[in-house]
Amino acid sequence: MNILITGIHGLLGSCLVNVFKEKNVVYGLDFDATEKNGVRKVFTNNELKDIPDVDVVIHIDGMHWDSHDLSEALAYSERNAGFTRKIYNWFTQSTAKYFIYLSSIKAAGNSLDSHCVLTEVLSQKPFGVYGESKFLAERYILEKWTYGKKIYILRPAIIHGLATLGSKHLDLLFDRVKKGRPYLFGRFVCRRSFTTIDNLCFVLKRILELDIPGGVYNVVDDESLQLVEIYEMMAHALHKKARVYEVSKWIIRSIARVGTRFNLGLDDFQYQKLSTDFEVSNEKLKKALGIRRMPVSVVDGFNQSVINYANKK
Repeated sequence: MNILITGIHGLLGSCLVNVFKEKNVVYGLDFDATEKNGVRKVFTNNELKDIPDVDVVIHIDGMHWDSHDLSEALAYSERNAGFTRKIYNWFTQSTAKYFIYLSSIKAAGNSLDSHCVLTEVLSQKPFGVYGESKFLAERYILEKWTYGKKIYILRPAIIHGLATLGSKHLDLLFDRVKKGRPYLFGRFVCRRSFTTIDNLCFVLKRILELDIPGGVYNVVDDESLQLVEIYEMMAHALHKKARVYEVSKWIIRSIARVGTRFNLGLDDFQYQKLSTDFEVSNEKLKKALGIRRMPVSVVDGFNQSVINYANKK
């Protein structure tokens, strides 16, 4: 097959090139047209008309960091929603049959009621400017679904792997561990779902091999992790003593309020992440793929991510 990957120079784009280059012809699309090993040709975002016929479009380009800064809403909307509309409109007029859009679980929400696991059928409550931009892109694709085309909207959680932890919040946590600072949020359970990059690449490859039904799919690891477990993994990788303190939730909440007012590190936005569970079901996807478990467990995947990240640092 001929496959076009947007955001080809990014971490995931590079990973997908390695997945598909042996048995397929891979083209790239990015802001930078620099040549890339394993890619037939890289086009800029203004050269859509020059792209040859392809069978598959895998659209992963976009702004991926979460943010609560409303001043950035326009940039997120233009990049994640605006460019998605542009590439999708090109796709509908092309000979390509498959369009795979890498959205985000943030397009569905960020927190759930206690003991509730997010599925694809629950109503969407996008979180933050990032989630809103992904939500708008999803709506456009679904409303413009063209007859005879296969559309897949994939919603990963925080993507980790290779040399990335996947979020600024986890980067900051890593720096705290590296400096020997304790973890003060032992009273918070905060179970969250994650997506190992190896599992995501496996899913993308398997979708095309099996030609599964189109639609919306959550793409997450089988198990969730508590943030305190991630802190302990980081401490182990850095050969630091894991010091977990159970500071009163009331004290943490008060600090967050002050942080919001004076623009400090811990604010209401970060507090919400620390104080809420967010677990996601991948059962619909596994049933479609005919598998019982993802290839990599979240513990193995995250341990390796932390080790790679530590070595990079």
